[in-house]
Amino acid sequence: MNKIIFILSFILVVLLYKFTFGDGSYRKYGQLKNHASNLEIENTKSLEKINILRAEIKNLKTDLPHVIEEKARNELGLIKENETFYQILK
Repeated sequence: MNKIIFILSFILVVLLYKFTFGDGSYRKYGQLKNHASNLEIENTKSLEKINILRAEIKNLKTDLPHVIEEKARNELGLIKENETFYQILK
């Protein structure tokens, strides 16, 4: 009877050790769960950027002359002929 109790106690100790410090431990499970949630957040941000870029591409394909003019004015600071540009600095 004492041998059986000793063997069962030993098995219980080994299982508890594996549960707390082994490869499939509860601590590693928590770390992996946290890492997965961080990756989901990054994924969401990336999908938002992709959707913005897709909208820009669609806009460029459908309304090309107006988009080119707007980008030239805003990003490159270009103006049309016989047009005066005023910049107000504070």
